[in-house]
Amino acid sequence: MKHGIKNTDKETLEKWIKLMTLGRALDEKAPNYLKQAIGWSYHAPYAGHDGIQLAIGQVFDKETDFLFPYYRDLLTVLSAGLTAEEIILNGISKATDVAGGGRHMSNHFAKPEWNIENVSSSTGNHTLHAAGVARGIKTYSAKGVAISSQGESSVSEGYVYEAINGASKEKLPVVFVFQDNGYGISVPKEDQTANRKVADNFKGFKNLKIFHCNGKDVFDSMNTMIEAKKYVIENQIP
Repeated sequence: MKHGIKNTDKETLEKWIKLMTLGRALDEKAPNYLKQAIGWSYHAPYAGHDGIQLAIGQVFDKETDFLFPYYRDLLTVLSAGLTAEEIILNGISKATDVAGGGRHMSNHFAKPEWNIENVSSSTGNHTLHAAGVARGIKTYSAKGVAISSQGESSVSEGYVYEAINGASKEKLPVVFVFQDNGYGISVPKEDQTANRKVADNFKGFKNLKIFHCNGKDVFDSMNTMIEAKKYVIENQIP
């Protein structure tokens, strides 16, 4: 049964709205830490990505999956299980930061013991890491998938194409999520790619299934992420 306002149970809806409300509070608080020179070396807000980020975190299973978030994935990791305190400790670079003991830049969300992995600061570079982990999942016949999340500006980077080419060639269990808000970091999308939908850049790759959804729509995003993960597990292709 697909999720919708009429057929999703009240307990689940309450859980989702609590996560989204807390996420927005953190998203709005982070720039204040930056302005006060308390921490947060930089902050990329996720507002408008609420639906897809909630969905990524909810479909992620820390027992079997591996998650590679990008710098805008605050709600994603909150939805995946990180606490508000853990996110703030990362932002203000404290030694108790679960991602890297305060040694990494802010907005590099991770919790390695939960398979929420540390990633490089290079835009989209972690797509290669996700493909590599997916190769390990396939090699050892393990359960689960690798999930790589990134923005549309990553399609300007060569290693993103290397990762998707390798994953499609080797038929690896990996989900690549492109969160497209119309701006590639600081320039309009048309300065990054010719396609209106950046996922269409990969239409020519064999063994690759492309799904589209409205990342602002919780139900559309949730249904699409559930379908995408199920497809990857059943077919063992990206």
